[in-house]
Order: sequence, then structure tokens, then C-alpha cells
Amino acid sequence: MKKINTIMTLAIAIALSGCETTNSIPYKASTSNVISLQQKLQTQGKKVSVGNIVSAAGVVDNPMCRLMGPVKVSPGKTLPQYIKEAFQEELFMAQVYQADSSNIIEGKIESLSFSSVSPANWDITMSVKSNNSPGYSVSVKYPFDTSFSAYSACKNVADSFGPAVQELLKQVVNDPQFVSLVK
Repeated sequence: MKKINTIMTLAIAIALSGCETTNSIPYKASTSNVISLQQKLQTQGKKVSVGNIVSAAGVVDNPMCRLMGPVKVSPGKTLPQYIKEAFQEELFMAQVYQADSSNIIEGKIESLSFSSVSPANWDITMSVKSNNSPGYSVSVKYPFDTSFSAYSACKNVADSFGPAVQELLKQVVNDPQFVSLVK
């Protein structure tokens, strides 16, 4: 009987200590990014498409959070896919996206990390280029609230990824070199 209780206790402890996966919330286009894109491209009648968005060597698509489990930016999508679709959404909402445009913007996620302890933040660097320009790099350090408990802190990490990407794309669009990506 004592052996059964020990086995049951061990089984419960293992079940309770298992990893959890924390998913981010769906991306929502930023109104300020859409307005910036309209001012820079729509008024000139220019259209763009988004080519490949890739990760640099060493960038982890599903980083671990406090040994709780991976933070998945979007179930079934890689980090580059999430950022590409976010950029496409911004361009589409601004009415400057055209899938077969001769202006093709590509990106490379150079670095990506987060801290779930105070001061909590996402730290993302991405370079962009096009068939018209060698491009430039932008970085964002997006702060967010954290929590003492691993579950809440990791949920905050996941929930703040979308706004961090909005801020990253804001840096891309508002960079003075952005218009050089489009001819």
C-alpha cells in the first residue's frame, strides 16, 4: 500500500510539473502603422509585396519561458511567418499591398529575446531590404508587465508579442530609408 501511495504521489508530481505551451494572441494591425503606410505609399500610388522573412542562425522560433515551456508566437506558424503575415496585414489595411508587385520587401530577424523578469521586455532586431535597396536594420525593446508566477509571467510574454511586432513594424515603416525600398 505504501508503494502504491509513493507511486501515485510521484505520478501526480510529474503531471503537475509538466511543460505548458504559452500562445500569443492573434495579430492586429496598428492604426498608426497603417496611416504611415498610406501617407508614404498610397498617396504616390505605390504597391508592395512581402517576400521571404527569415530568421538568422541562432534565433529560436519558440523560446522557453521560465522552464514552463515554449512561447509559441502563433500555433502552427513559425516566427518568420507570424512577422510576414503581420507586415502583410499592415500593408493590406493601408491598401498598398499587391501580391504580384515588382516592389518586394524581405526581412531577416537578426535577434529575438525576451525577459520575463523585471524589467520585462521583448528585444527584437530585424533587417529589411528590397529588390530596389540594400535596406537597413531596426531594433525594438518593447516593455511589458511581468508577474511573480511563471504562468502569469509567461502569458504576459506571449500576449505582448503582437504589440512588440507592431512596434517593430512601426520602426521599419517610419525609418527615413523606408521609401527607398519602393521605387
